[in-house]
Amino acid sequence: MNCAREDELLDALSRGFLGDELESHVASCASCRELRLVAGALLDDRAAAMTEAPIPASGAMWWRMRVRSRQDAESRARRSLLIGQAATLLITLALVLAFFGSDLAAVARHAAGVHLSTPMLVAIATWLLVAPIAGWVAIRQK
Repeated sequence: MNCAREDELLDALSRGFLGDELESHVASCASCRELRLVAGALLDDRAAAMTEAPIPASGAMWWRMRVRSRQDAESRARRSLLIGQAATLLITLALVLAFFGSDLAAVARHAAGVHLSTPMLVAIATWLLVAPIAGWVAIRQK
C-alpha cells in the first residue's frame, strides 16, 4: 500500500532533514516507515561510497583532459571541413547551372558522345584515384 507522502519523504531524506510533522507521520504510517528504512540504507551506502571513492592522480586527469580537448578540436575541425565541402559543392552546382542553364542536358549528351583514347582514360582514372588519397593524406598529417 502506497502513501501519498512518499515523494515528500524521499525529498526530505535526500536533503537529510525530515522535520517534526514528517517524523510523526513516519511513526504512524507503515509504508513510510519501510520506505525510510530502505531509502535511508541506500542513501547511507551512497554517502559511504562517495567518501571512499579513490581520487585519480593529477597526471592521469591532466592526460584525460588533453585527450578530450584534442578529440573536441578534431570534431570541430571535421565539422568545419564538412561545412566547407558542402558550401563548395553548392557553389559549384550554382556556377554550372549559371553557365550552362537549360543547355545542361545538351552538354551532357555531347560529352557522352566524345570518344576518349585509352591513355586519356587511364590518366583520368589515375587522377580520380590519386586525388582523394592525396587529399586524405594531406588532412591526416599534423
